[in-house]
Amino acid sequence: MINHDDGAADRGEGNGLRDSLGRRRRPGQTRGLRPLYPRLDRNDRSRSIRVAMSARAWAALERAIDASKALTRPRAIGDLLEHTLGTSQTVDWQEWQIRKEKQLLEQAS
Repeated sequence: MINHDDGAADRGEGNGLRDSLGRRRRPGQTRGLRPLYPRLDRNDRSRSIRVAMSARAWAALERAIDASKALTRPRAIGDLLEHTLGTSQTVDWQEWQIRKEKQLLEQAS
C-alpha cells in the first residue's frame, strides 16, 4: 500500500510517496512491495513461540514438516499442532467417523 506523505514537499523529499513501512517510493515503484508469504486464512492467527525439545524430537518435527503439503513451514507446523491437539477441521469423513467412534467408546468405558 502506498501512502502520500503530506509533509514531504516541505522537507524537499520529492513526490512524497511512502509505502506501508514508511519507506520513500517513486511513482510506479511497486516491485518488491509484494507480501513475502501468502495471506492467512480468515480464521488463522500467526504467533511466534519458543519450544525446547530433544534433538530426536526436532528431527521428527523436521520429517513431519517435510512431508507436509502446506504452502509454508509455519503453516506445516500449525497443521501438525492442530492435528496433534485434535482441533483441526477434518474434511475426510472416514477420519471424522473414526474419531467420533473413539470418543463414543471412551465415554462408554
